[in-house]
Amino acid sequence: MKRYGFILLAGVIGISQIRAEGPEAVEVRGPAYSLETTKSTLYWEGSKPGGGHHGTVEVITGVLNTSENSLVGGTFEIDMSTIRNDDVQNEGMRNRLVDHLKSEDFFYVEKYPSAHFTISGVSPYAGSKEDISATHMITGDLTIRGNTHQISFPAEVNMNGEMVSARTGKIRLDRTQWEVNHMSKSIFAEFRDNFIDDQMIVKLDLQFRVN
Repeated sequence: MKRYGFILLAGVIGISQIRAEGPEAVEVRGPAYSLETTKSTLYWEGSKPGGGHHGTVEVITGVLNTSENSLVGGTFEIDMSTIRNDDVQNEGMRNRLVDHLKSEDFFYVEKYPSAHFTISGVSPYAGSKEDISATHMITGDLTIRGNTHQISFPAEVNMNGEMVSARTGKIRLDRTQWEVNHMSKSIFAEFRDNFIDDQMIVKLDLQFRVN
């Protein structure tokens, strides 16, 4: 299965108790769960006036830590060299787009080959369900291009024996926070209508297996 793009999730476990402490605050006493890379997908979307593009990026490692039937931490790594596009049909144009996304204009993959996400908090979700049946709110630190910022997003988590599934709706990120500034109207006012939206979207569909 294709595995996506930008971002990220924090795996979460749908269990009886949820703790909001960061992983440094809780002793790990429960089992760890490892990402099933071939069953996990991370999607990205970018847009501009009159169109946009979408694709995937591979999440290559991921570990969830638990204590007393609660999630207490986790880390995830995204291989930015695996950015792919799924909407451009012409191979030459598609390759040029992907190469541009990997360049210094965007994610500068040569210098920053990986993005990382570290869970710092988990709590029951009480907001709008949007397009998923969210069960938890995940908070953590997302690092892209060497810049780290805290993000939070709802996730739907299900636990079935040795497996945990976790998926999100649309996670909206302001790319300029991570210095992905190319053709940003908020950075370069002279672009007027010839700009790329600052907001980029990530969606995750992840599977984990107990170690």
